[in-house]
Amino acid sequence: MRNSRLFIASVGIVVAIATTGLLVRSLKKSDSKSTSEPITPSPTPVDKKEAIKTAPDVSPISSAPITSSSLRLNGVVQSDSHATITVRMPAKIVSVRVEEGQKVMVGQVLIVLDDADFVSQEKTAAAGVLAAKAQLTKAIVGMDAQRLKADTDIETAKAGSKTAKVKLAQAILGRDALKSDATVEHKLAEEGVRKAQLGLESARKTQASLEALDKVGGVSRNDLEGARTGVKIAQSDLDTAKTQLTRLEASPKGEKSVTYRFALAQKDVEAAQEGITQAQSGVKNAIVARVQLLRIAEGDIVAARASVSQAEAGKSGASSARNASTLTSPFAGTVSGITARTGETAQPGVPLLTLRSLNGMRVEALVTSRQLTRLKVGQSATLTSDSLPGKSFSAILSELAPTAEPDGRTYRVRFSIRSASSAPSSLSQGSSVFIQTGTQ
Repeated sequence: MRNSRLFIASVGIVVAIATTGLLVRSLKKSDSKSTSEPITPSPTPVDKKEAIKTAPDVSPISSAPITSSSLRLNGVVQSDSHATITVRMPAKIVSVRVEEGQKVMVGQVLIVLDDADFVSQEKTAAAGVLAAKAQLTKAIVGMDAQRLKADTDIETAKAGSKTAKVKLAQAILGRDALKSDATVEHKLAEEGVRKAQLGLESARKTQASLEALDKVGGVSRNDLEGARTGVKIAQSDLDTAKTQLTRLEASPKGEKSVTYRFALAQKDVEAAQEGITQAQSGVKNAIVARVQLLRIAEGDIVAARASVSQAEAGKSGASSARNASTLTSPFAGTVSGITARTGETAQPGVPLLTLRSLNGMRVEALVTSRQLTRLKVGQSATLTSDSLPGKSFSAILSELAPTAEPDGRTYRVRFSIRSASSAPSSLSQGSSVFIQTGTQ
């Protein structure tokens, strides 16, 4: 009986030991799984304003063993802005002044194009500007000449009207003078001769003025011939006045002679009245002609000024095209790609070179949920690269993704480089770097 009890106790001890071993093995296996597959906690809600935009894919991190004081992550350099250099017009590439990966400053020459065609176009455009300005000057001078001519025509017409009025007054006086005695009639005839002489002098002055204008091309042939005809008419009037005076002096002082002379005087009055009508019409026509001539001249000036503006715009465009033959960097950055080749012809819209801005350079990495809990915005970090042995760069953790990547296991974090402008050219878009950061 005692031996039976000892056997049962022994079996119980063995079972207990076996059960304990199985439990130990199960715990070790469970712990091993939890170590190789980190538990992903639910993401902490974050304000949408803190969410970062999806950036180019970053290779999953491979971190060194995590210590209690730091994390070592793999990251990729990214840039917020870039530029593609191209041309507006086809041009031959003379030289490429930069290399891929080279850092450039704002305004630095990147590519030089053949500007021979642009220089020729600029010279042609400049000649066009000079020709247009010469045409404008000619139009302005022409308008001044037309104005002078029109003013002269008006003054000539007004002078003719005054002359016609004088003739009418003379004719009326001559007719009325026949009612007085022969002495008064004789005096009137003498006065007629004197006024006719004044009219002839006035006509000759007008003729001389128009002949002076004709020498510089400022008067028409018809106007000049009209002035010469006016002199002849004035001379004829003087001759008539002298003839009348002579006839008066030679004719007998009878009733028949006075009647005859009165009839002639009446005809002179009628002729003078017709002359006034024609002279007044001439003044109106001269004024209308002046308005029309100046309107045409002003139109010529407007057209000439438009031609100057168009020519200057063409010259400006040609100058811009020539200046564009030297392609420069729009900002400080890094040459991330070159497709231009010396001797080839650059075509509009075809990229020749791409630049990445040094401003806004950042490093992005992927971390696990466990590592995410050990990071916070504002932490300092040190960047190193295999391509830059012995060198490091300071960075700061600027953003933490509020949600996981599509794989559901990693989160994207972003580090801002403190002094991107001092980074070497090899640290550019797409470069791989190591991130060493302290924990919270």
